[in-house]
Amino acid sequence: MMERKLTILYGSQSGTAQDLAEQIWRESKMYYFRGNVLPMDEYDVSELIGERFVVCVCSTYGQGEEPDNMKRFWKFLLRKSLPTDSLQQVHFAVLGLGDSRYPKFNYVAKKLHKRLLQLGGSALLPVGLCDDQHDLGYGAVFLPWIDQLWDELVRIVPLPAGTHKLPESPREFRWNVEIVKEGQQQTDGIDLYADVKMPNGFQTVVVENRRTTAVDHFQDVRMITFEKKAVPWCSGDVLYVRPHNSSESIDQLFELFDQHEINVGRETIVQVKAIDAEMPVPSILQRPLPFIVIAEQYWDLTAIPRARAFAVLAKNCTNELEREKLIEFSRYEGQEELFSYANRPRRTILEVLQDFPHATKCLTLEALFELFQPIKPRAFSIASAVESGKLQILVAVIEYKTKLSVPRRGLCSHWLKRLTPGQV
Repeated sequence: MMERKLTILYGSQSGTAQDLAEQIWRESKMYYFRGNVLPMDEYDVSELIGERFVVCVCSTYGQGEEPDNMKRFWKFLLRKSLPTDSLQQVHFAVLGLGDSRYPKFNYVAKKLHKRLLQLGGSALLPVGLCDDQHDLGYGAVFLPWIDQLWDELVRIVPLPAGTHKLPESPREFRWNVEIVKEGQQQTDGIDLYADVKMPNGFQTVVVENRRTTAVDHFQDVRMITFEKKAVPWCSGDVLYVRPHNSSESIDQLFELFDQHEINVGRETIVQVKAIDAEMPVPSILQRPLPFIVIAEQYWDLTAIPRARAFAVLAKNCTNELEREKLIEFSRYEGQEELFSYANRPRRTILEVLQDFPHATKCLTLEALFELFQPIKPRAFSIASAVESGKLQILVAVIEYKTKLSVPRRGLCSHWLKRLTPGQV
């Protein structure tokens, strides 16, 4: 009997591919599969020859480039010395995330799918090409694609005798979260990402932040100059910036906690722990942290929630009306309704929590880490010439109105706007 092991690998520049890979991992438990979910470059690619089922989720960024945490994996697969039958026992599926506005739409996923076939692998289904420009976002392709994936896997490896597909994943949450202690602790100066090793990643200092448009112009466009670091770049390169949440959003979060009797304060110190080796805790969360640091630097409080967030809210909700609506939003059949409710007006996760008070009151610490997406870095084209000796970006500060009463503001552009010379 073929082993029920499913290895899920992702190449993610901004975190979205990781989110979808983790969703596939959660759903795999409904079909009794085991296996890790890992960035491609953290996987020992020499073990690929021994795998039976592999799912790869990868984004395309820049001019058809693979994500940073996929580069070593891809370089290995391109070796000319690899036999054309080296992956003949591997059944694989590739899901790509891209943007159809760009000429090399989902170029990385297409290349990976083709290369795995060249090495003898068998495709479980056609490559999935998610498009960020679709009205329903990536879900328009992802949700039917993942249904086809499970159908094909179950056809090849039927469910164990006497079992049925589970109605929901037994792995509801990725991690355990415990309160270590309450009390005052110095939080100024804690930087979650200070010690993270990233290719070409660095901290820098703001040298100048000036408005380039007239005060009476409809949009605030700023030229921001950073202290130049010993990191080379070429024309057309981008600078990825990871912002922090505003004090207003953080205040709103803790007001929600107080209002709905969620017993977590700014100085509450929590420890995030792995449940098992299949879903390790990110290195930045492996130490005890004050909740204010997580709220400021890790969670994106302005993100538009995806279907997964509504499934988390529905889980322990005791109000029937709220629960029905949340379940509707979490399912494929309800994606048009979800688009009208969340995506079109750009409704944030904090505003969703206000709209569903009964569900919010039932949230646990573990659920909060499922509900909030990590802050993703934003890309800005480098505006200065390499020869200038300056590292500069032009930033259009995003602010606009929808049908909601509160103006929509770009998290990163408003954070950059507030930076002053000398800030790190």
